Amino acid sequence: MAEGGRQRAGGENSGEGAGETAWPEGNPSRAFARGGRMGEKQTVRVRTVVYPRLVRWDRPRVLEEKGSGGRRSRRRRIQPTMEKGKLSSALFAGTHFDRKRFSGDFARFRKGVPPVPALEATPPAPEKKRKRKSKTNAKSKKKKRADGAASASEVVEGFSVFKGVEAKDAAEDSEEVEVGKDVDEEFLRRRKEAEREIERAAILRKRFDIHISGLNVPAPLESFEELVSRYGCDSYLVGNLSKLGYQEPTPIQRQAISILLSGRECFACAPTGSGKTLAFLLPMLMKIKPGSKGGVKAVILCPTRELAAQTTRECKKLAKGRKFSVKLMTKDLSQDGNFKDMHCDIVVSTPLRLDHAVKKRDLDLSRVEYLVLDESDKLFELGFVEVIDSIVKACSSPSIIRSLFSATLPETIEALARTIMHDAVRVIVGRKNSASSLIKQKLIFAGTERGKLMALRQSFAESLNPPVLIFVQSKERAKELYKELAFDDIRVDVIHGDLTEEQRQDAVDNLRAGKSWVLIATEVLARGMDFKGVNCVINYDFPESASAYIHRIGRSGRAGRSGEAITFFTEEDKPFLRNIANVVVSSGCEVPSWMVALPKLKSRKHRVDREPISVLSDED
Repeated sequence: MAEGGRQRAGGENSGEGAGETAWPEGNPSRAFARGGRMGEKQTVRVRTVVYPRLVRWDRPRVLEEKGSGGRRSRRRRIQPTMEKGKLSSALFAGTHFDRKRFSGDFARFRKGVPPVPALEATPPAPEKKRKRKSKTNAKSKKKKRADGAASASEVVEGFSVFKGVEAKDAAEDSEEVEVGKDVDEEFLRRRKEAEREIERAAILRKRFDIHISGLNVPAPLESFEELVSRYGCDSYLVGNLSKLGYQEPTPIQRQAISILLSGRECFACAPTGSGKTLAFLLPMLMKIKPGSKGGVKAVILCPTRELAAQTTRECKKLAKGRKFSVKLMTKDLSQDGNFKDMHCDIVVSTPLRLDHAVKKRDLDLSRVEYLVLDESDKLFELGFVEVIDSIVKACSSPSIIRSLFSATLPETIEALARTIMHDAVRVIVGRKNSASSLIKQKLIFAGTERGKLMALRQSFAESLNPPVLIFVQSKERAKELYKELAFDDIRVDVIHGDLTEEQRQDAVDNLRAGKSWVLIATEVLARGMDFKGVNCVINYDFPESASAYIHRIGRSGRAGRSGEAITFFTEEDKPFLRNIANVVVSSGCEVPSWMVALPKLKSRKHRVDREPISVLSDED
């Protein structure tokens, strides 16, 4: 300011006290009005402060002075030391105020302010109280701010511009949470149900001695009624099953039917007489629509003509009541059949005849949905590998379901079968490559060929329980044995490859009808032929392999019935006795310990050159 105005004194550089200012004698305001010309001067001790708009004189004030070294400040207490009138004159000297604007402030000064004690007389006690009071005030202010923030938050929570949107979002979130809970509960329920199904299936398989190999294998059937509930089977099929005497499914039927109806491929190994034919016929008739156009829908391959004819009869019985066209591939049909104009749903054939019809008569197999290889191991053993491969290629539908069924399944045949199948399930009932436990088996040492004929006649003399099947090694030996037994008082018949198809069928029908008591046969009847009620099977010639033995004796003890099997062996057959003895032991029968202790041979098959059976001379 100017010389006559207010001067700011530095508190640290002044002489006595802090901030001394020299005023002219008399009224300071008049002296300033006259331009500062005054007579004598007198010194007035006054504390100079930077005044605010409103000064409170009722308590000491604190001034803050910032130092030049940063934000650090120095606080000092200041007390006024002048009287009210002089102090106001000193404060407002040389300054113009708008009295109308600050009338309220002037009025407060006119009312009077209580005197304030001098600076020297200020005791230290109020300072401590001030500190405590300031602490309490700070705490109260913090509490008020916290309360204000809480109230503000309450107000914000209580009122929102987007209240409708937020409520909608909250409702959607709650719905999503509820839906998520429902989904989780449904998932857990289905998971528990699936676990219970797996447990029930495992118990059922263990009960019926079913062994499976594959992923996600369907559960076996508990009864035939489950075909309706699980797979929607037509009532006519269930009625036909009841009429044909099928009350409960066999172990192979329980598992194989569910696999095929689920669209999976399978190769099954089950004992002879366990119902394998029904296991592949029933799913076929359930899935194929009768009378549909477009060619053949199913193909069944059998190793022999007799087995093919038997399968055709069983299929027609089961399909009774529906217009299924089931054809047996005969020799005439294979050579002269017009398959382009012929309606056919299911074809049952031997490999050679079907292959001839495909190549020579333009039989279309591109729409076949089911391909079954019955007695599959025999099909591959007979040298039909190339023919089977040609038929498999002709059945070129991408949705085709292939299946293999047999009582024996060697490792080589199983490996070969996997090359033509996709994601197949292996099903084994009981022990693999084992005979039925319902058959009582005996191994009898006969010494020589003449000894076998004598033992056979002795057996018939002691107890003849027809019908009886006798298996020999070749058709020549079948003819010789037929000549020997024809002179005895026994109703005997023979079947072999040199007979016509009609003669062979008559021989089979005569045994079924009871016209003949004993039927002499070669391996042609050892595969799949179902002679219900055959009480005894006699292996007159030692079987070539364990597989041949299983299929031979499997003609008895079928469909839950008991049976008997007698096997003659000579000195020439002893080296090959161990394989057969192991099969007998595995099915629960007893054999002498020396048979099992015989050395193991590398070759599993043998064919001995035997002496003629006939003991009569050609002259006789």
